[in-house]
Amino acid sequence: MFEQIWYYELLVVLYASSVLLYFYDFLQNNRKANQFAFWLLSIVWVIQTVYIGMSAIQKGILPLFSQFDTLFFYAWLLITLSLLINWFFRMDLILFFTNVIGFTVLSLSLFVAGREIPAQMAEQLSSEWLLIHISMAFISYAAFTFSFIFSSFYLVQHSMLKKKKWTKHVRRLPSLVQLDLYTFRLNLIGVPLLLLSLILGIVWGYYTLDASFLYDPKVIFSILVLLMYGVYLYQRVVKGWSGRRIVELNIICFLVLLINYLLASIFSKFHLWM
Repeated sequence: MFEQIWYYELLVVLYASSVLLYFYDFLQNNRKANQFAFWLLSIVWVIQTVYIGMSAIQKGILPLFSQFDTLFFYAWLLITLSLLINWFFRMDLILFFTNVIGFTVLSLSLFVAGREIPAQMAEQLSSEWLLIHISMAFISYAAFTFSFIFSSFYLVQHSMLKKKKWTKHVRRLPSLVQLDLYTFRLNLIGVPLLLLSLILGIVWGYYTLDASFLYDPKVIFSILVLLMYGVYLYQRVVKGWSGRRIVELNIICFLVLLINYLLASIFSKFHLWM
C-alpha cells in the first residue's frame, strides 16, 4: 500500500489537520472543530489499520521487524488509545497533546522508512515469541506515554491552582485526584506488560543469541526502566505517596524510558527495531 508515496502524504496531511483542529479547539473551545478533528483522526486510524492488516496478510505475520514498522505501530497505538479515551471520557485537551506526540512519532517513521536489516538477522527475527515481546513492549510504552501526559498536566494544574490562576483551559482538565489516579492506573498496565516483554525477550535471546546479549545497553536500560516504574508503584501503593512528589517521580521514570529508547538503541548490537 505504502509503495505509493501519496498514500503516506495523505496520511500525514490528515493527521496534521486533525492536530491543528485540536489546537484550534484548545484555544477557542470550538466544538465543531473538535468533532471534525475527531473524524479526521478516525480516518487516519482506519488508514493505518488497513496498512497494518494488509502488511500482515502479505507477510503472514504482524510487521514489527524494522524501525519504520515499530514507529508506525506505536503511532497507531497512541491514536487507538486516544480515540478510546475520547469516546468514553471526553478529555479533549489530553487528546490534543497525545496526538502531538503521535504525529511526531509518525513523522519520524517517514525518515526511517526503507531501512533494511541484514538477511541473516531477518531470519532470526522470524519468531512468534519475539513478535509478542515487541508488541508488549510498545503497548507498555504507549501506557507510560499517557501516564507521562497526565502527570505533566497534574503539575500544570497544581501550579495554576497554587497561583490562583483558574483559566478556562485549566477548567477543561480532570481534577488533580483524577489525574493522579489515571497516572497510577496506566502504570499498573504498563509495568506488567514491560515485565512480560522482558521475560520473553530474555528467553528468546537465550536460545538464539550468545550470553553477551545480557550486557547489551538496551537490555540493561530496559531493566532499569522496569525498576524505576517498580519504585513508583512501591512508593504509591506501599508507602502511600500521592500528589506532586509521586507525579514528579513518574516524570523521571518516563525520562529514563526516553533515554532507553533514544540513546540505548544507538549502541545496541541487535535491537534495530526499538
